[in-house]
Amino acid sequence: MTDAFHKLPLTFDIQRLKQDLRCLQKQSWIEHINRHAHDGGWSSLPLRAVDGQVDNATVVETNPGRYQSTLYLKQSEYLQEVLSSFQCTIVSARLMSLQAGQEIRRHTDQDLRFEDGCARLHIPIQTHADVEFKINDQPVHFAEGECWYMNANYPHQVVNGSDTNRVHLVIDCIVNDWLSALFSGSGYQTMIVEYKYGCASITDENVQQVIEQLEYLGSETALELANHYRAIWQTSKEQ
Repeated sequence: MTDAFHKLPLTFDIQRLKQDLRCLQKQSWIEHINRHAHDGGWSSLPLRAVDGQVDNATVVETNPGRYQSTLYLKQSEYLQEVLSSFQCTIVSARLMSLQAGQEIRRHTDQDLRFEDGCARLHIPIQTHADVEFKINDQPVHFAEGECWYMNANYPHQVVNGSDTNRVHLVIDCIVNDWLSALFSGSGYQTMIVEYKYGCASITDENVQQVIEQLEYLGSETALELANHYRAIWQTSKEQ
């Protein structure tokens, strides 16, 4: 049992997904903003974005009401059906592509854990057995047409060792009774995890960098937090 990823009991028509994808391939895909995690092979196409903007694929706005369908979604009959089948509030929805031979380096995202009220779901549209996907250093294969939850708070990485672009429909959902029942009914067990530094994204590997960034900010709150993390790190070294 793991809380890093979980397969949900949902499947979608892969041929209709691919048909919509073919119609959108020539649109203006946006290079992913996290350039620390890739070298240009990672891009996305917004289906639901802040104010419905087609040139904005970032997910930073926390108000779900700001997210609206884009022109790309309105042009995609089956993608509309897929999103409408989720009986919960959908915040962001994007097609995300990783080019053949490219990689997404190990990184974490924030506030995307089922237990925290927002779940990130993946529906692969185009993938391959040679795509290596690891979440919290655990390998997992998401097959075409399936629906998977991933705890994006954990470190994750992807290497596309195939000769085809990997494309996923990625949906961020607000957890409600319907989604909770879907998770529990498919065997997901809520796990209470105590993170050493208070969140999954800070580990012994990067805590020194986090401390330096906080000290650079220099505010009273940032310095208090830096001292807190340093105390935890030093205590663990002494044990």
